[in-house]
This record gives sequence, C-alpha cells and structure tokens, in this order.
Amino acid sequence: MSNLLPTSPTKLVLVEEQHFLTFFDGFVATDVGDGAAANDTIRTYRSNLKQFLRWCEQERIHPISATFAELKQYRHWLVSRYQKTTISLKLSVLRRFYDALLENGYILSNPALRLKPPREVKDPAARFNYLQREEMRQLLFCLPEDDSVHSLRDRLLISVMVLEGCRTVEMHRVNVGDIVKDGPNVGLQVWAKQRIRVVPLTPDLASLLRKYLSKRRKNGESLTKETPLFVSVAHSTRGQRLSRRSIRRVVDKYLQKIGLKELPPKLTETPKIGGKERKSRQKKDYSSSRTRYKSQRRKLSAHSLRHTAGTLSLRAGASLRQIQDLLGHADPRTTIIYAHIADRWQHNPALLLLAEKPQLDENLTRRIQQLRESLTRINPLHLTLHEEETLRIFEKICA
Repeated sequence: MSNLLPTSPTKLVLVEEQHFLTFFDGFVATDVGDGAAANDTIRTYRSNLKQFLRWCEQERIHPISATFAELKQYRHWLVSRYQKTTISLKLSVLRRFYDALLENGYILSNPALRLKPPREVKDPAARFNYLQREEMRQLLFCLPEDDSVHSLRDRLLISVMVLEGCRTVEMHRVNVGDIVKDGPNVGLQVWAKQRIRVVPLTPDLASLLRKYLSKRRKNGESLTKETPLFVSVAHSTRGQRLSRRSIRRVVDKYLQKIGLKELPPKLTETPKIGGKERKSRQKKDYSSSRTRYKSQRRKLSAHSLRHTAGTLSLRAGASLRQIQDLLGHADPRTTIIYAHIADRWQHNPALLLLAEKPQLDENLTRRIQQLRESLTRINPLHLTLHEEETLRIFEKICA
C-alpha cells in the first residue's frame, strides 16, 4: 500500500533538494524547541537532512516514497561511517523530517518511526575524557601572559571553560550584556539546551574579565549589551563573534602546546555522495598485532575541559548538587556519572583486600576482646543500635 497522499494545489511540490531543505527549515523553526530553535540547531538539522537527500539521490530513492526497509539501508550505510552517538542524531533528524511530511499531509505514516540507532554498549563514564589536576595547571600556566586582546581573550576563555565547566556553545553565545553583578560578585549568564544559568566567576576570573573588556575599549571598540564577549582577532573576521569551531581550535592549540593533543592526521581525497569530492581524515590501520592491543590515547577536546571542571571539583570536595548547579545539568543522573569516575579509582573495594591490619597494643587488644565478650553475653534483642554497631566493629578488629 502506498504511503503517499495526493498533492493539493496549495501544497508546496517537493522535487528538488532545495525544496525539501526550505520546507524542513520552516518546520524546524516552528516545531523544534517549542518554536525557539537556535540557529545552530537549524543548521545541524539542515546538514543532516541534506546528507540523507543526497544518499537518496545516489540510490535513486524518492525521499517521500522511501520505505522502512530502504531507511534501514540508510542506517546500515551510516553504521560503516559514523559512531553510534552521531548515528542516533542523524536518525533523530530523519524522524523529524518524516514527522514534518506527515503533519503537512505528504504521507500517511512515518516510515522512520521504528528506525532505532544501534545500541551503544559502553561504559557511561568512558566518554568522559578530562585532565588530571597537574595537567590542568600546565594548561593554565602555558597561556600567554601579555596584555594584548588576543592573549587576554584566550586566558579568559580557557580559564572559564576549565574552571567553571562552560560549554563551547555557551562561550559562543555569551554577550557583554550577559555579565551579572551582585555586589562584589561577578558572573556570566549563559544558556544552552533551553536552560539559562548564572556561572559565578572567581575573583581572579572577574579581574581578568574587567581587564579584557578595558583593553578592548582602549583599542577603540564600542561595547554594548549585544556585543559578543569573545570575538575574533583575525584580520578577515576581526570583531565578529568567535565561532564554535574557532573556540575548539583555540583549545586544541593550547592542548597541543603542552603535549596533550596530537596534530590531526593528513587529509586525503575521497568521493562524496553525488560524485563530488570531499576531504576526509585518513583512517589508521589497526590490523597488526602490535597495535591491536595498544591502549588508545585520550581524545581530549574543548568539551573535555567541562568534564575536567566537574571531575576535579568533586575530588576537591564539592557536593553533587553543587556540581549539578555549576554545570547546569537538568538531570541529576548525568552528574552522578562524575561520582562513578571518582569512586572507580579512589574507592576500589579491591584495595580493602590488600590493606594490612594495623598492629594494636597488646593491652588495647585484650581490653577490646573483654568488651566484645561482655556485649556478646547480652541478649541480642536487648542491644541498642549503638551497642550493635560497637559489637560489629569489635568483631572486625578481633577477626
């Protein structure tokens, strides 16, 4: 049975790639994020749909008439090229695309509704790459110390990300008008994932922020509430908002400087969908026995600075609630993963099996045994909770 509906005279005819993209842009703008989708979100949806449309063109499949079996072929094509989290995003966009077609009367049912991404069998904490405390100090120490706008910007950007746990997108979006002052306290109001929070700055970071803005004013900039806080210093884009890609490049530059990130592999030319050429990263060959069992190096990125802030704050004694507020987690279960990271290494039960018992003084040991015997003579039903706990401790000591 066909999944198509007849096209009415007033309905946009979807034939060319641009027709589909324009149609989907309108749907995303009004339906995603309760009608308040960010520009970055719209671009992400658009690029993922464009990839699907070009796959359909290559396979000679009309997107509107695609069946569930054909969409499973697309999923199989993705599996050989992307990680499972990326596939999940692409299939989510695909479901929304067919939601849009269904809502606007182009199809009778959503063929992507049952299209699930490959199940990710992975330790949740394994994706949390972070810097150790000494590595974080090395990163902060390697930042330039001169008072140029470029150096002040990089010092402020890296410090806020690694100490306060801010996301790349939050640093991209924050404006001068988002600076919050409460008496002597200074913070940044940031937003991402439809959530707004105030990030309190340490006194040193607040001082660095004032110095950075003062330097920009001295250089002739007129700062308004809508002025981006972090701007480009390149000749072609000077004064424009620092893009998310540029922020990642800034972080990568300093991670490379202290030897924590390798240079990207060489680019090789590979064919793109539709016959066009594109650049792709050359894949490593892990077939040899020498590299098969070699441990993989941490894949540190700009987001690793956020994980660093959460992990090291917990180790320093901050509560999970404090870390949840600092990082802006909507779900406390996300924050609990940081506790699993700390417990795994610092509270390994196997360490208890190897621990040696402390050697007690002979008189103290004899006294403990006497107290233990006196407690064991009491009817267990008559023992108080405190006496039960004391008895358990004595039994462990005397074991």
